[in-house]
Amino acid sequence: MPARIVPCDSCGSPISDADLESGQAVTLLGKRYCGGCKAEAIQSVSLDDLSEAPSAPVRKPMTAPKPAISKPPPASPPAPSRGERKAPPRKAAPPAAVPSRTPLVAAAAGVAIVVCAGGAFFAFRESPAPPSAPAKHSSASASPAATPAGPEAKAREAFLLVQELAGRPETSCDVVLAAGEKARSVCKGSAFEKPLDGIIAKAQRDKEAELSARELSPLIDELKGAVATDPEFKRYSELQPKFLLAIETAAKSGSPRVNEIRILQSDYNVRYEKLAEPYYNDIHEAAVALADEHRYDDAIRKIETFPQKLRNSGTWATLQKLRQDIERRKKK
Repeated sequence: MPARIVPCDSCGSPISDADLESGQAVTLLGKRYCGGCKAEAIQSVSLDDLSEAPSAPVRKPMTAPKPAISKPPPASPPAPSRGERKAPPRKAAPPAAVPSRTPLVAAAAGVAIVVCAGGAFFAFRESPAPPSAPAKHSSASASPAATPAGPEAKAREAFLLVQELAGRPETSCDVVLAAGEKARSVCKGSAFEKPLDGIIAKAQRDKEAELSARELSPLIDELKGAVATDPEFKRYSELQPKFLLAIETAAKSGSPRVNEIRILQSDYNVRYEKLAEPYYNDIHEAAVALADEHRYDDAIRKIETFPQKLRNSGTWATLQKLRQDIERRKKK
């Protein structure tokens, strides 16, 4: 099935799903931007815009605590209907007459009041006066007036927005870097400056790793094809720098394929050295014999017969040392 192609919302250039997956194109606030329009689109959005993107996790709105619900007073008994009539309450029979004790009770109460008043008077004279209760502050003086957020609060808000963006797995490194640059001036000089720098540095490393990973696969495929189609090692000197580049790229991206590259290079180099070995053995033996006969020029000419395509081998380096020794003997 052919890859889906959509136009860039800024310039109309075609964008494929592969471009979006690789980071060459980005999606911001529901719109797609190609590689040419990506940087301008990122700069045009604010931190608030990015934090409110549809991909952001849904935040539950903060609700005020529910007030305590007081129990309703007990319901009064229902009034009797018109049809129902209450029977009049029966009057209790009057108690039997007993002798009155009112004079005696009144006299005893008077004595008790006099005794209590005297005790209270002496207790009041002996005990110190209780401390006065502190004056209650009004609610207006207790609660500070609402003030606008200071620089530290603004820095914290900006940092948290960038931190949230960086924590979303679907957010591209370009978006995190753009948000970090926007928040840098707000967080400068605050306690959030260094943590913000850490987020930006990690996003930069992640971006480099993504780029390296995208470059690594075609580079390895090229090396495999070149090694398979070069039995005579005509491209040996050309491929060695590419092996080094592939190893560095794999190391940057943290790819486990670095061992695969080393094994491919080692196998290629071993076969190269084996091809050069017979030439080395023949030339080295003949050059030594000629030099022992003081035929130094013939010995040097024999060394020069070593194949040009194999002169990147270790055996050629050994023959070069032999040549230098023969030239010193010639000058004596």
